[in-house]
Amino acid sequence: MPVTQFIAHKIQKESKDIAASINFCDASSEISDFTQSMMSQLKAVFTQRAGKRYGRFDVENSAFKALVQNWLRDQQPFSSLTQSLTKMYQEKLDSTQLEVDGYLVFLAEQLVDEDRFYVFLVREKSNVALDENMQLVKNQYIDFSNTGFALNINTSLLKDEGKEQYLTFAFGRGDKAAQHAFVDACGFTDTINTEEETKEFLQIVDDYTDSLPEENAIETRSKILDYCIEQDKHGEKVEFDVLSRELDDEAPKKFQEFIVQKRQERRMDQSIEDAATPAPEKTELIPDRKSLKNYIRFSGKNKDVTLSFAATALGSDVEFDEGRDQLVIKNLPAKLLKQLKHNN
Repeated sequence: MPVTQFIAHKIQKESKDIAASINFCDASSEISDFTQSMMSQLKAVFTQRAGKRYGRFDVENSAFKALVQNWLRDQQPFSSLTQSLTKMYQEKLDSTQLEVDGYLVFLAEQLVDEDRFYVFLVREKSNVALDENMQLVKNQYIDFSNTGFALNINTSLLKDEGKEQYLTFAFGRGDKAAQHAFVDACGFTDTINTEEETKEFLQIVDDYTDSLPEENAIETRSKILDYCIEQDKHGEKVEFDVLSRELDDEAPKKFQEFIVQKRQERRMDQSIEDAATPAPEKTELIPDRKSLKNYIRFSGKNKDVTLSFAATALGSDVEFDEGRDQLVIKNLPAKLLKQLKHNN
């Protein structure tokens, strides 16, 4: 995980302030083991977040993109780039009642197959410690659990003007409005609706498993969900060809071809105008964590009742009477059954 550039700028603003204040660092910091450790922890926070947004720079709001490209062409130093980007965020905060208190941390990372540029809003936390004289002293340290927004730019893909998705944005702890201000400042625009695409994929999973014997259907559905959840946990995409091989060694392309077939059928149902310019065939999925969780379990609550059960129980241990809006639950948990009988 080789970090090549690192710099942080302090930014503060209270709601009553007209303008945000910035304390700039004039030069990039030396890359040390501490830098690599910080990068590792920030990336772990970023990877584990649900509900990320994926997109590109808006063509009508390209100032942020232009600055990054200038740096990539060695036309601007890293320190100058980060100061300019911080000022752009400051301008969005000025004359508002938004609040922010932390550091904008900028990191460049060089990997084997691609390069990345990150922006994190990090915050500090106070604590006490014992010094070498066994006296209590105040300590300041980075509170990774309280990390704010994060932007990841795949700069290798950014250099390719034909790419539609090279930005990933994740909301974090803090005022969402202040985080949206950074989205506006950088000119982020969505190109992928992960929730919609995941729901379409899960419908295809239902269609596929409905054609299998019941025992095979349950096992296959579990394998698919386990793979998707594991990929999401590591911040990786679901690759249809890999998943298809995982499901069936003897017919490694069976599920992959079924996905292609079902997506083609859906496109046939589109309007003539949409069908004239069909979307390119997708070979992977960025899973939406919320959609996966909703697919795995049904849950809900009101003032008096909290209910949650596995989706696989519907139709067996749990039956839904749609006409009467009622659930019939069989095979009750032993502990609950004991409480009910004792109460009677």
